[in-house]
Amino acid sequence: MASRMEILWKQALKTFAGRNSMGYRLCQKNFELLRSLMNKVTAADVRLDRDVLESVQMQSAPMCVVDIFENQDITIAIFILKQGVTMPMHDHPGMHGLLKVIAGTVKIDSFTLEISGDHIMEPNTGYTAIKHPGMLVKDTDDACVLTPREKNLHQISCIDGPAAFLDILSPPYDGEEYGNMRPCTFFRITGSIRSTESGEKSEKVQLVPSESPPDFFSISLEYLGPQLR
Repeated sequence: MASRMEILWKQALKTFAGRNSMGYRLCQKNFELLRSLMNKVTAADVRLDRDVLESVQMQSAPMCVVDIFENQDITIAIFILKQGVTMPMHDHPGMHGLLKVIAGTVKIDSFTLEISGDHIMEPNTGYTAIKHPGMLVKDTDDACVLTPREKNLHQISCIDGPAAFLDILSPPYDGEEYGNMRPCTFFRITGSIRSTESGEKSEKVQLVPSESPPDFFSISLEYLGPQLR
């Protein structure tokens, strides 16, 4: 009998097959099925137990990464944040993403860039983004979604940790073996403006690309979950 992770992996492959081709169009039905499958994933499904989480808290790195699978269309991984750590604001150029918390609690602050055309960040250039209300997300909550246009930037803070989340992105970031040109850009906020448009209050922020903080780095951990075959 196929494991829950194997079923999820096969649906991700189906949903994003040919993602890098010019004629690709996302099938919303397949995407919603993928999300419903991801909603059911638990720490036990990837064999992430309390001993592993406690060992992460003792590591020098603020974050640990468990690489599960990657090809030209998708990447699947687990990210584990130590208590009090914040993953800096970063983008996902041209990507769809699903994030499912499987341990602990995180606060996700998402942003939507107000740009048109290709998502290509220029250094020393300011950008305007809509700041969405922050969300506290725990392992009993559904998977969060980002798209190439909506909530494409986020920062993630560990509120109750260590906290872990399963991540599916399509297509992957830069990779010479796949010919992808999708760098991960970090940002910092330089200002904010509260506005009322169409009767709704919203906050816009000014962003500039920045270097990844030198004290934010990660180490890799082995994937101990069921094989994908």
